[in-house]
Amino acid sequence: MTVLVDKEKKFEQVFRTYFKELHRYAFKILGDSDTAEETVQQVFLKLWERDWQQDIHTSVRSYLYRAVYNESINLIKRKQHKMKYEAYQQHSSGNEAYAQQSDSELRKQLYVALSELPEKSRVVFEMSRFQELKYQEIADELTLSLKTVEGHMTKALKHLRLHLADYLNILTLIMMTGL
Repeated sequence: MTVLVDKEKKFEQVFRTYFKELHRYAFKILGDSDTAEETVQQVFLKLWERDWQQDIHTSVRSYLYRAVYNESINLIKRKQHKMKYEAYQQHSSGNEAYAQQSDSELRKQLYVALSELPEKSRVVFEMSRFQELKYQEIADELTLSLKTVEGHMTKALKHLRLHLADYLNILTLIMMTGL
């Protein structure tokens, strides 16, 4: 019982001795009095939860300053991550309607380009990309050689690259710049 009372008295003495100067130090780092106070209180709470008299191998003052510094830096990093995430969320939700419109436009362009392909090349492409069949499965189903299927896919992909190049370049530019 007396050990607990001694621990409490020593802790209270450390708290009263260092709280104000640690608060000033945290305020210099964080720029907000309430946040600085919470940060210092968090450091003291962690100190209380530990066997601090056994764990601290430097001076208590040095330990507390380092702990307040680390806690403050971690708080700043968490706020930065939160701000980045919120900005990302705003950006994403603001562009959602645009992305849906762009997706719809891309689909239209894709179907226009596919309609311009020779029938065999179009069928091979659709089986490969939309039905997700392997080239050998397509060859077996259409009774074509594997090389013929590969040739049709090459022709289809080249045609799509050419037909959709302008649209995809613009879409890529817009996505990169965030317009």
